Amino acid sequence: MPLPRPARGRRLLLLLTAVLGFTVPSALAAVPPLEFSQAIGDPSVVKTKKQQYVAIATGPQVIRMVSKNGRRWHATAPALAARPSWARPKGEIWAADLVRLGRTWVLYYSAPVYGMTSTSRCIGVATARISTGQFRPVGDRPLVCPPAAKAPPAWDPVLEPGMTTPTYPTIGAIDPSIFLDRGRVFLLYKTDGKPSSIRILRLKRGGLQPFGPRSRALFGSAGVLENPVMVRRGKWVYAFMSAGDYTRCSYATVWRRSKNIWDWSRRVQRVLLDSTTTRGVCGPGGADVLVDGRDVKLYFHGWTCNGSPRPCLEPFHNWDGKEAYRTPVRALYGAHLTFTKRHVVKVDRFIRPRRG
Repeated sequence: MPLPRPARGRRLLLLLTAVLGFTVPSALAAVPPLEFSQAIGDPSVVKTKKQQYVAIATGPQVIRMVSKNGRRWHATAPALAARPSWARPKGEIWAADLVRLGRTWVLYYSAPVYGMTSTSRCIGVATARISTGQFRPVGDRPLVCPPAAKAPPAWDPVLEPGMTTPTYPTIGAIDPSIFLDRGRVFLLYKTDGKPSSIRILRLKRGGLQPFGPRSRALFGSAGVLENPVMVRRGKWVYAFMSAGDYTRCSYATVWRRSKNIWDWSRRVQRVLLDSTTTRGVCGPGGADVLVDGRDVKLYFHGWTCNGSPRPCLEPFHNWDGKEAYRTPVRALYGAHLTFTKRHVVKVDRFIRPRRG
């Protein structure tokens, strides 16, 4: 008697796994995305005093979505009302970060800039009265920008004290992220290019200008480390980053811990999310941490294809439109994190979507 079609499919999957010696990812078993109808790359998620979730993401003027429960999302107006005077007029705003400082909502973003490569970006700041309002750029100079850019001198030119050239070869500064720690405000960001580095810059309480010395490098990689996020849990500070090529399914979220935010030299990097731990999600990265009382949530993106919630399958390399026939989109995912007694970060459970 012939096997039913689903059974035949499972039998073939097991046969391929046994014969070829690798695991064939199952899109049906993968963690489901919370939102896949609109691209939500490099998400930054906050929760307001009115118990509303707001997410922003990479896009022309910073994509923005809202939710009442963090599971069902709706698109709303883009966050950035206008580009700063130093930015190019076209090109996406990458990996913005949203935070409330005092009574003001502050948006940190990386906008295209003249003077380097066509994809070079520098970091700017914008403010608004409410999280869903129209954010307007602050000042006429970038907050962070290499000296090679055709822009007014930045507050932080990506230089170490006493040096006249950037610490790392860089084509720009991207992936801004705010770390609030014991009354202090820190900006984390990535120097774009290879090798890459993650830098930290202390800001004044309002978050619009540097406090004291210039930035310094915390992490370096011959490859790619990006999307830095930090969170404190007791004596330990945890750093989350993305590692690898974001256009591939092998992109992953990694983490380290340290008691000293300035010294990570002997701290081992560990994988939190990859295609295995998420049961097949393609490129789980660009993560952001949201501390919601005792609950710590992680929102991240992954590639879905063909207009469905199913993840893209290998081989996959979405660069220069080569994967356009699959209509790839970076979808939004979520997870609840737990911190063990041994100070290890683990995914407690993934956040399930709520439809309808």
